[in-house]
Amino acid sequence: MATNTTKAEETQRNILKTAMDLFLKEGYEKATMREIARKAGLSPGAAYYYFPSKEHIIQYYYEEGYEEQLEASRKVLEQEKSLEKRLAGVVRAHMEVAQPYHPISRILFKTAADPTHPISPFSSESKELRDLNVQMFVDLLEGSTTSLAGVPKKFLSRLPELLWLYKMGIILYWVHDSSPDQEKTFRLIDTSAALIAKIITASKLPGIKTLVNKGVDMFDNYKPYE
Repeated sequence: MATNTTKAEETQRNILKTAMDLFLKEGYEKATMREIARKAGLSPGAAYYYFPSKEHIIQYYYEEGYEEQLEASRKVLEQEKSLEKRLAGVVRAHMEVAQPYHPISRILFKTAADPTHPISPFSSESKELRDLNVQMFVDLLEGSTTSLAGVPKKFLSRLPELLWLYKMGIILYWVHDSSPDQEKTFRLIDTSAALIAKIITASKLPGIKTLVNKGVDMFDNYKPYE
């Protein structure tokens, strides 16, 4: 059973690598499952057995990436305790996992930018993976030694989701970052994480608390997904 599972995983990863190479060469929309199967050395039926569509291949890519991100994040959260360092470390870890795929990121972004497309991070098909990512930020906040006492409850309840959206913003910047090894992205992570940590702490102040709660209300009314 273990051998069969390993072989299945190897086949899935072979299909994934082949598909990514083909997406980079021909573009996501032009590449076909039949061509992916042929280049992977499989029959179309065998490829469809593992992945019914290209969207399922991309979903697998995201799921595999999430597992790597989760492992990298755990190491950060074990070592870092301050909110700023935990936030910067986790987002950095996620981007380091994604870094080898930067050449193909723009191609995937063209498709993922369509909110109705299944591989969009805001689609209903992506909800399970989105929820897992948000949970990671719940863990980040709960294990921090930075006191969150006094942070508005409404803001605190939405904070994990807002931090996930912050990470989405970092990813968007990274996709368009042409600096060597996307070094500007990693500098942005450090700078913005420090600012966000200060904003969270400042939200305890009476005047800021009112503004933050209004911001949360606006987020609830206008967020582009369920």
